[in-house]
Amino acid sequence: MKPLLFTISFLISLFVCAQSPRVISLEEAITLGQSNSLDLKNQNLQVQIAQGERNKVDARRSPVVSANGELRSNLVLPTTIIPAGAFGGAGTGEDQKLRFGTVFNITGGLNVSYSLIDPTLRSDQLRADGQRVLQEATLEKQKANFRLTIAEAWYDVFLKQEQLAIAEEKLKRSESLLQISQNRLNVGALLPIEGQRSQLERDNSKASRDQAKNNLSLSRQNLAYRVGLPLDTPLEVGSIAPPANDLTANPATSTGQRWELKEEEQRLAINLLDQQRLKEQYRPNLSAIANGSVQHLSNNFAVWEKWFPAVYIGLQTNFTLFDGNLKQKNLEVLKLQNQLSQHNLERIRQDIGYEVASNQTALQNAVVQWQSAQQNLATARKIVELEKERYAGGNLLFADLLNTEFSLREAENNSLSAWYNYLVAKLRWEKAMGQ
Repeated sequence: MKPLLFTISFLISLFVCAQSPRVISLEEAITLGQSNSLDLKNQNLQVQIAQGERNKVDARRSPVVSANGELRSNLVLPTTIIPAGAFGGAGTGEDQKLRFGTVFNITGGLNVSYSLIDPTLRSDQLRADGQRVLQEATLEKQKANFRLTIAEAWYDVFLKQEQLAIAEEKLKRSESLLQISQNRLNVGALLPIEGQRSQLERDNSKASRDQAKNNLSLSRQNLAYRVGLPLDTPLEVGSIAPPANDLTANPATSTGQRWELKEEEQRLAINLLDQQRLKEQYRPNLSAIANGSVQHLSNNFAVWEKWFPAVYIGLQTNFTLFDGNLKQKNLEVLKLQNQLSQHNLERIRQDIGYEVASNQTALQNAVVQWQSAQQNLATARKIVELEKERYAGGNLLFADLLNTEFSLREAENNSLSAWYNYLVAKLRWEKAMGQ
């Protein structure tokens, strides 16, 4: 019997441990989310691909060596005719038929080429570097956006946790008032309708508490999704200190790097390199070439003899003399794309300026909202305590006390919302500043 009880206790303990919430900090959530994000993993691969493209360009500075071989069996040898008198004489007699080649022909060769002058090499290297920097800027932009998304999800869980705590406190107050109402009702000091109102207030408080629990579950699922955990993971965020009453709307003054701007600047630089490369590709190139080959000719496949070598070295160049004005047409397209990038760059600068200004204003408003909400909350709490004592003494109707409770509930929600709005406004302002 004891082993059975031990096993049951052990299983229950495992179940309780499995269901206990996982407390996750904001820094841990961001780190975990970044490590699990498929979008960030894909962008990291894009950076590696861009570096691979750069390595491919560098490989053009290496010599190219190739080998070839061929075994041929001529079933019918080609025949030609030498006319009679082709080499002098009166031109009488018969034409002469000649067969060229042998039945078996084996050839093998080794080719080497090395680029001495590659007019587009430097531009291609710079362009590959620019593509890598562009992908790195895109990665950093995605990381910044990802951090903001996770932080907002984390703060939302914190908000819902606090809302649940407020709902629990409200339920306790309503139960306490219900007990007072029942005591007064028992001694005939309260009308039955007032007791029913007190019971209704308690039931409404319980429904609000249950709704707060559901909202918290949804918020936890959102956070689990953002950080890459199973959706049924019971997450809980750590507590954070409320902002001080003397907080300012400017938590930072120095600007950082806005990666959207860096992205478009790189696109503009790449476009200019494309124009430069287009001009360079029409310049002559020059390569050193060499070939060594050997050939075997026989009618009886005597591979141990009759080998004939051939070797040559030289220089090779090519360039375009006329392309039907294709170069000019391509340049016109690239210049139009350049103007497009410049307009996008200016638009992004304007967007960033507006984002900084609007988020700073939102942060200033959040500071004022928080300070006002704190004052109202302190006042509402004092009034509720006084009104509760008056109700217990029979000097106040429950309806009047209920109005005071509504005011306190609204003050609590406003204070919590102001706290959340301040935290999110601060995050967005820091992101706008590139921090």
